[in-house]
Amino acid sequence: MKKTLIESFIPVEDISEEAKVEKMGNAKPPTSSMHYWWTRKPLIASRAAVLGSLLPQDFDRNEFKYLLGIDEPKDKRKERAHKKDLTPGRIEKLQESYKKVWGKIPKILDPFAGGGSIPFETMRVGVDAISNDYNPVAYLIEKATLEFPRKYGRRLYEDVEKGFDWVLNETKKELNRYYPDRDGKKTAAYIWAWVASCPSCGFENPLVGQWVLTRKNKQLYLDPSINENNKLDFEIKEGDNPPSGTCSRGKGKCLNCGSVIPKSKVKEEILEKEKEKLLAIVLLKPTQGKEYVLPKDEDINAFNKAKDRLDNNWNKFIKNKNIPLKEISGQNDVRSQPYLKYWHRFLNPRQKLLFATLEKNIKKYANKIIDEYDEEYGKAIATYLSFIFPKHFDYNCRSTSWHKSNEQISSSMGRRGISMMWDHTEVNPFVDSSGTLPGMVGNILDGLRYATKKLSIKNVGEVEVKQNSVTKLDDNVKLIVTDPPYLDDVQYAELSEFLYVWEQMALEDFYKLGDVPKDEDMSVGAFRDKEYFNRLFKLSTKKMYEILDDDGLLVMFFAHSDEEAWDFVINALREANFRITATWPIHTENTRNPMARGKNSIMSSIIITARKMKKNKIGFIEDIQEEIKNHLSKRLDEFWSYGLRGADLTVAAMGASLDILTQYSEIKSYTGEMKVKDLLELVQKYVAEFVLDSFLGKSKDLDGATSFYLYSRLSDLDGMSFDTANLISKSLNLSLKSFEEDGFIKFLTKGNKKGIKLLNYTERDHNGLNSLIDSVQYLMHLFEKEGFKHMKKEMENIPYGNSEIRDVFEALLALEPEDQERKVSRRVLERMGHHFPKEGQQELEDF
Repeated sequence: MKKTLIESFIPVEDISEEAKVEKMGNAKPPTSSMHYWWTRKPLIASRAAVLGSLLPQDFDRNEFKYLLGIDEPKDKRKERAHKKDLTPGRIEKLQESYKKVWGKIPKILDPFAGGGSIPFETMRVGVDAISNDYNPVAYLIEKATLEFPRKYGRRLYEDVEKGFDWVLNETKKELNRYYPDRDGKKTAAYIWAWVASCPSCGFENPLVGQWVLTRKNKQLYLDPSINENNKLDFEIKEGDNPPSGTCSRGKGKCLNCGSVIPKSKVKEEILEKEKEKLLAIVLLKPTQGKEYVLPKDEDINAFNKAKDRLDNNWNKFIKNKNIPLKEISGQNDVRSQPYLKYWHRFLNPRQKLLFATLEKNIKKYANKIIDEYDEEYGKAIATYLSFIFPKHFDYNCRSTSWHKSNEQISSSMGRRGISMMWDHTEVNPFVDSSGTLPGMVGNILDGLRYATKKLSIKNVGEVEVKQNSVTKLDDNVKLIVTDPPYLDDVQYAELSEFLYVWEQMALEDFYKLGDVPKDEDMSVGAFRDKEYFNRLFKLSTKKMYEILDDDGLLVMFFAHSDEEAWDFVINALREANFRITATWPIHTENTRNPMARGKNSIMSSIIITARKMKKNKIGFIEDIQEEIKNHLSKRLDEFWSYGLRGADLTVAAMGASLDILTQYSEIKSYTGEMKVKDLLELVQKYVAEFVLDSFLGKSKDLDGATSFYLYSRLSDLDGMSFDTANLISKSLNLSLKSFEEDGFIKFLTKGNKKGIKLLNYTERDHNGLNSLIDSVQYLMHLFEKEGFKHMKKEMENIPYGNSEIRDVFEALLALEPEDQERKVSRRVLERMGHHFPKEGQQELEDF
């Protein structure tokens, strides 16, 4: 058995830097915008995992970086690494290198292929891929990203482009009159609100979260009033004092009498009456920018005419399967379900008419292609045309909102759950503006053009796309490279129905897809709890062991900040009889907002490489604990040099602990009290000790509050998810609740996400001198308010020595230069006799 390159080397820092860039804005591969999918791995990370698993251990490392497109410094690269194409000759030469390791050119299986990043890069380096996913949405994405571009090449792009031109032109001819101009200006969007009648006075109230229309350049808002006829009037005003909204957390407030409209009443009104009010219209200015106006009779009449047309053609649309009648089966993250009940009710009548007309025209064009070519080619064309439904549904439905600062439509899926929006936005689908059809068609075509170009090069691999549960796969392969689901990060099954319901209907003549299956969906949500996920993950891991050849290699991405998820993956790998041969942390995101991403989401993934265990080995957890500590003492320096901080450093350490834990087929305890999960909590403690020792040199002498505060601040964790904070606090024997009571943290809540914010000395009230950090922050206050002499005198009354206090001030110098606590610490230390460079002089670290 020959070792592969990824088991001994991977250029972590270079890959991480490029991956962070690739995930942002215009640097993304165009295929990622072709269809929404939650967890696409960067192509640079995917290629590194694939190539590293194919090549021999002694492969030239500079050549490897060249093949990844990261051989030059980031600021000197002319193009992003994912655009790096390998020549046919280079691919042929690589294939000979693969044979030296594997005896032949092996196939690579990705059993959780999702958006298809790993199979895509597998094909690009000259290897055949098996791309599998349980979810039909992922299956369609993989067909469109991998199979069809490889099979049909350039003519596919040209025919899809012609198809979109025909479909959009026909749909616009039929429906454009229902989106009237205003004084020669095109309408970009309509802002609506649900309506609920007051149980006390009967007044019909628009349910509005906030009345602000825009904050760009100047703030404009709607000001509601009730006229003498007891009717609602609006005025658009400019200023900083908009009135309060009329709906929050599902409860309404009557504009007429001030009574509360109970949540049950709001739900009943929306479910039974489905009544909305048009509040405002957004116009496109002839040059640039947006204009906000109140609706006129002509706007209401256009909408009513669209509704009449829908009503008159309803039976025909239903008969021809142009409108889905499925109930929403979602729970948990499909928060609109109790109010809307059916998927089609995410659309108002005019939106529904638009989608039904698109369905009709796409089916008509697909049949034209079948008559001209054949059914298989018609299927390919129809697949891309159907992608307009999930893309447009995401931006043109009752779950969208108007972004006040950017003056754009906000995506429904951008919130990691389908929310119930009280005021919501409808777009004019035919203009060039945010969330409209022309831009989305452009996204699909750009993705297809990119995939076609990359997969048309001579010697690239072929692909077999499957839709199956991992537990049902029957392949035999030497290499599995995959990115499995991460516990409760995304509720795939129910959320994907939102994307799928319209495209499923458009493609029913071409695929036998069925509804989104849920029984073996590896996510937490609906009826699937953590134990359910755990059981499925273990079954899947055992199946991967079964289909992998004895000399084969498993390469798996994993990321989670919760030690329980790591407990799952460690036990699953051990019980399946895998042993870890290497782990590599790859940094793929860059955000400080602790509430911005999904549950327990972090910025790094761990690449795990594993082989089949050849012999049984029993270990005792008390001994293994010492092994892990010694192992981490070496690897934490390495991770720190990669730039990993906070939760990412912890996750990298969790991954590194697998190197030791999976060497044992059975783990026992001398006392019967310790479990693997206990070791994972100790990992966080080791991480905290490492960080604190790096700056203070004596973490064991610190109290829990000081350890938590300094560790969090020095790890750039001023804000973090609740799970991350809880993991850190448990490892330091500290109660988060007591830390809050002492005024060091503030709990944050946004929807179903929880987080904490760390409070510095300017943001908190001081409740005493209960810890070293409490005392230091108290001294900072005194220094700022009354000067150094008073602070120095007060130090005599504080229950901590001068050297302890000085150590904390010195540790805080590691914060960012503009940080307030760093500035105060530096000034205090100067008065204590420390010497720092004058302004304009270079710091020591600058040399």
